[in-house]
Amino acid sequence: MQLNSDIKKTIHLYVILELAIKSLQHDQKLFESFTVKRPYISLCEQQINILKEEFKRTARALLKQGIKFEKYQATNKNECMYSFLCRGEILTFHYQGDALKKQVEKKISLIWSNIKGEQQHESIRTNENTFR
Repeated sequence: MQLNSDIKKTIHLYVILELAIKSLQHDQKLFESFTVKRPYISLCEQQINILKEEFKRTARALLKQGIKFEKYQATNKNECMYSFLCRGEILTFHYQGDALKKQVEKKISLIWSNIKGEQQHESIRTNENTFR
């Protein structure tokens, strides 16, 4: 089956979002051992919530196209395969671990910069009210 580039991008985004959420959830568990953990856990929760919302939208967009996640399979130490069911046909996408890791890091960094920007704007507004 031939897929257009928009659907392939949406599938790729689905994979990136799933891994980003799992990565942040793992980090969140590690932060539990920190003495001063609240700011880190709060940041993780914000990022996870944003990613989960985008993940839901992406999954819905795929379902509208008749595409559903089927399974994940590690093919070797540095490669994996994602399978999607599309109108009775199984589509497989192969990924290199290092390339996928960089894209997940990029997505998390993008979310981080968005949160950081929102917090800066919020603190500026708060400080303006405080000094009047």
